[in-house]
Amino acid sequence: MTATRLAMRRTATTRTTDAGPHAPDGAVATSDPPVIVARIVRPHGIRGALLLEAETDHAEALFRPGRRLRLVSDTPARTGERVAPPAAGPEALTLETARFHSGRWLVTAPEVADRTAAESLRGAHLGVPREELPDLPDGGYLLHDLVGMSVREGGETIGTIREVYDQPGGPLLALDVAGRERLIPFQADFVVEMDIDGRVLHMTLPAGLLDI
Repeated sequence: MTATRLAMRRTATTRTTDAGPHAPDGAVATSDPPVIVARIVRPHGIRGALLLEAETDHAEALFRPGRRLRLVSDTPARTGERVAPPAAGPEALTLETARFHSGRWLVTAPEVADRTAAESLRGAHLGVPREELPDLPDGGYLLHDLVGMSVREGGETIGTIREVYDQPGGPLLALDVAGRERLIPFQADFVVEMDIDGRVLHMTLPAGLLDI
């Protein structure tokens, strides 16, 4: 299977089902959060333009005029703090213009009228419904799909994946191990088998990794 980089963090509005927040796909009455595709880095200029850091391999397909990107609140950032758009701010941004600019995306939206409004959105994340994402290749999956999966080693369940952080050196899985978070690299050498449908990731981890 091939992973596509998209949505490395879970939103505050978690998937809710009759079976709990991390029920397998196909469970009853789901309400999926949007898949995060960008982070608002900072304002650009005085007229409300924004610089976005893409969190997706499909930025060119997604960041186009007319695209509606939903503001995702209470999203854990890389440094561990929690950031959220202001309660009185817009629920979504409708891209008016979008272009690649110095390694990031420069966009404007009618919902952001000036630099003050743009500044209030610094650090917030933007997402789209899963059904709006480009089709994946056969056997492909999103790193977003790993959230909620159980991790097993040698037939024993180690923990549940709470978050996936996309780092320059490679993705990190944030495991809930007996109520404590443990970060482990998501490396091919550690993966024995991935059962997306069964929501189980079988791994072999280096000795002592979970004790760090």
